[in-house]
Amino acid sequence: MRFLNSNRNVVYLLTGIYFLMLFTEVIAEVLIHLPLIIFTRIATPLLLILIYTVNSERKNPLFFFILIILLLSNILFFYKTAPLFYLGIIAFIIQRIIMVVFIFKLLLTKNYQIFVLSTIPFLIIFLYLILITGEISMIEFSILVIQSLLISLLGGLAVSSYIQIDNRANSWLLISTLLFIGLRFVLFIEKYYLSIISLSVISPMAVILNFFAFFAFYKFVIAAEQNEKTDLYFPT
Repeated sequence: MRFLNSNRNVVYLLTGIYFLMLFTEVIAEVLIHLPLIIFTRIATPLLLILIYTVNSERKNPLFFFILIILLLSNILFFYKTAPLFYLGIIAFIIQRIIMVVFIFKLLLTKNYQIFVLSTIPFLIIFLYLILITGEISMIEFSILVIQSLLISLLGGLAVSSYIQIDNRANSWLLISTLLFIGLRFVLFIEKYYLSIISLSVISPMAVILNFFAFFAFYKFVIAAEQNEKTDLYFPT
């Protein structure tokens, strides 16, 4: 019991530091303080790794892999030069693919028909936004289509699982996915529809959405692992 309380206190402490990083990065983005921005982008995934390590009994390697790729993409996206930026995009796409596979493995109930029907609306909306966008290169178009497909799959998984079973894990998954979708909209609109003047508002907004999205994703993973444990000992 004392060990459990100790673990819980460590999780609370690390979670507090995690949200302190959120406040720090928002301030850094507003002030355009580059050293502080890169520090928080490195610290955030590492903190989530620590929180998950302390709080999880399973310690799933895929979750660690997702956060390590997040750390890598955060560093690559920080540098705006073409080779590193495109490597960041590749890392981001790999991370999203692994995330879709990981979520699919964690879900206890899978109905492919509901999943497909839930995915289609997201895909239509994102493809429509791409098609009405002005002139973009073929490379950009291909990247946008792949990213839209992956975020639509995430949306489909979240909505379909929530429709079938309204439990704590699926609620966290839905919250996380909606935040990721909101982040996708914000970044898309900022890049293709808004001027540089809006960056003072868009960048902090993107930081907040990203922080809460990954924290909600972590909460989903913990809740899903607890569901698996319950299902193992008390099968239906």
